[in-house]
Amino acid sequence: MLKQKLKLTTSRLAPSLIAALLIQLLAPFMVLPAHAGTLSQVLVRFDRMKISTGTTGTVCAKPATAGTEATVKVSFPASYTLGLAATFTVSTTNLAWPTGGTAWPGIGTATAVSGQDVTFPSTDLTVGTLYCFNWTSTSAVTVKSTATSSNAGSVTTEATGPATIDSGSFSTASISDDQITVTASVNQTFSFALSGNSDALGTLSTGAVSSSPTPRTATVNTNAKNGWQAWAKDSNTGLNSAAAGSTIASTTPGTNSTLTAGTEGYNTGVTSSQTGGSGTIAVATPFVGGTAGRGGGLNTSLATIATSNGTADNAVLTLTNNAAIGSTTAAASDYTDVITVVAGGLF
Repeated sequence: MLKQKLKLTTSRLAPSLIAALLIQLLAPFMVLPAHAGTLSQVLVRFDRMKISTGTTGTVCAKPATAGTEATVKVSFPASYTLGLAATFTVSTTNLAWPTGGTAWPGIGTATAVSGQDVTFPSTDLTVGTLYCFNWTSTSAVTVKSTATSSNAGSVTTEATGPATIDSGSFSTASISDDQITVTASVNQTFSFALSGNSDALGTLSTGAVSSSPTPRTATVNTNAKNGWQAWAKDSNTGLNSAAAGSTIASTTPGTNSTLTAGTEGYNTGVTSSQTGGSGTIAVATPFVGGTAGRGGGLNTSLATIATSNGTADNAVLTLTNNAAIGSTTAAASDYTDVITVVAGGLF
């Protein structure tokens, strides 16, 4: 009886022992299925987060598991509307990627869209490297129509098959408006200044043309986008002496002339300069100066002496008054004239 029990036990153990021996013998040659890992980092940035808005965006992932990647699958949040695979065109331009972001190798236009899953081609990735790519068409993804937080999605790297290598989740939000409208105002500005209010020509002589020893300047500063204009007139249409009852008349107002010694005449020449601004200054033709005795005559009506077609930063008009006398010009010490200079901006 005991012999029969031992024989029975031995017969029952034999298959188990055989199996154990087979496992030990075959173990070195067996390839066990790999377990999927978790991506070290995952980012999906939507370039617009406003509800019902088409958007481009960026996908970043850092592999954690060694494998030979063939595709990457991006699962977008529920209720986000996806376009056809052909709309998921890509680029690897670094658009403010996270620090360390590297162009995703082998990435290309999506090959399939199924539900919320979009599959892109990829080549092999290196564990520990943060890879990024952008989808470049707003036709590819449209944000959901309601404003919600924690809209979940995932990124999965896959080997041929497909077989998951690594996967990781992300979360985003949809909001009613993702833009801030900035407003401001700038006041209109205009300033005008004369460098002085007197211009002593001294004692006039038939032997030379007398010009302002220190020409006065008129300075304009303005943000008038259409420019500015300056005008001038005088009180006597020349240099007048009450004592002598005589006037050294302005030389043909409205025309440009150059005085000569010994020939009676009186005019004002204008030159210009500018530090900055969009405008270009044009001195009115009758008043162009720049050489001795050159300029135009003034009278009692305002005449344009210069214009500009844009803004002005330290635009300066230099006004040089010139006078010449003849041998019969009446003697007097009270020859005088008052020149009025004004300007305005064209806003």
